[in-house]
Amino acid sequence: MLPSFVKTDIWRELMETLSAKLKVPIVCEQAVFGKLSFFQELRNRKTDTPYSQAPGIRYVSVEIDGAKIHAGPFKADEAHTFDEELADAREKLPAWKDNYAEILEISIKQAAVSGRNAHTLNEALNRSKLLLEFSQAIGHSQDAEKALFTAVQFLAYKFKLNNVFISAYGKYSRHFDISEAGKAVEQRIVAQVKGTKTTCTIQNIQTDFLLEGIKDREKLNKYAAGFPLVFNRELVGYVVVNSENTLPIDDISEVLYELTRVLSRLSQYEKVQESAVTDALTGLSNRAELVKKFDDIHSKLAKTQQPISVMMLDIDNFKKYNDTQGHPEGDRVLKAVAEIIKNATPKESISCRYGGEEFMMVMPFEQQKAKETAEQIRADIEKTCPLTVSIGIMTCMNSSVSRETLVREADRALYRAKELGKNKVIAYLTVDKALGIIDT
Repeated sequence: MLPSFVKTDIWRELMETLSAKLKVPIVCEQAVFGKLSFFQELRNRKTDTPYSQAPGIRYVSVEIDGAKIHAGPFKADEAHTFDEELADAREKLPAWKDNYAEILEISIKQAAVSGRNAHTLNEALNRSKLLLEFSQAIGHSQDAEKALFTAVQFLAYKFKLNNVFISAYGKYSRHFDISEAGKAVEQRIVAQVKGTKTTCTIQNIQTDFLLEGIKDREKLNKYAAGFPLVFNRELVGYVVVNSENTLPIDDISEVLYELTRVLSRLSQYEKVQESAVTDALTGLSNRAELVKKFDDIHSKLAKTQQPISVMMLDIDNFKKYNDTQGHPEGDRVLKAVAEIIKNATPKESISCRYGGEEFMMVMPFEQQKAKETAEQIRADIEKTCPLTVSIGIMTCMNSSVSRETLVREADRALYRAKELGKNKVIAYLTVDKALGIIDT
């Protein structure tokens, strides 16, 4: 395997310059800088040690980080024992000078230092780009659940992972459902992470001793890893990933370190928010009150198999407006939107400020009535406020799906409305938890 410095542009440029100056190639493992001479091509074919010293020729060989680097061959002014073909080819080699050994050794070692420094800087730059990209993706998350969902999607697509599972602060998110064998592997890895608070890397799921005895593990992807989420020396969660390809452990760890900081901040924020029943700014119920009433409504409707609809609303372009017009103006928009939502909230329903510029409403309605309510809210806000809203709805016709699923799918519908241009209502529907979700 080539040392990291050999892969840098500065190393390649320095070696090619040195090769051109001395008219000999410089070879490091599979990498060749400059053009091999006909003499060297012949020697490569005729001997197993083509860069060994011999009477009549000289090489300069330097070992760095376990890799052998050879410069040459040069023609030495002395007798040789080469056959006729090699002897003819030797005559065309550049002549050896006594100071070449020192010049080449110093030059190669200095180039390696430059290459290492360049590699370190490049890695730091790539890490900075990665963390910036992740921060931009997760920066709009107003709660831990959304942050977890965003992190799962980011990790899966950025690193081409087949599955991602994150659990933190009592919440969790998963990229895809997995088989029973996959769950068993996941449980073993989680147990290892919890027990050691260190990363657990599986290089081959089919043969790793930690997973011995798990049925059908030969059907799973080859690579897996578990990561602890640690904040202030306390294990606050864990992550399990798997892939068909070798896992970039360091890059994933960098993202998860940033995720831990974000989740800790959001967790503290949620604790403060949940300490009161009413949102101080808008007068709507806060999330703690919503969850309580949500579960009450959900439980009641599920018993009689009646429909339930969850509506998620997000003010379009609010951050930009807040930044340009100032927080007082942003607060006025939040209050105005909240007042319209409050007035439109039907009997036996509940609405709340879900976080930031996002609101939620839970209704004991079938989808058509929920869509009519949402459309009325959207239209009223468009008429009376400087900003618009995008709305996502999830309806279950018999209330059999979980609260988490209702919220997640309503949120997904909301982001679909954003993708389609904002100021829209998008609704999803399922008849029963055993059936699929329909985009209506």
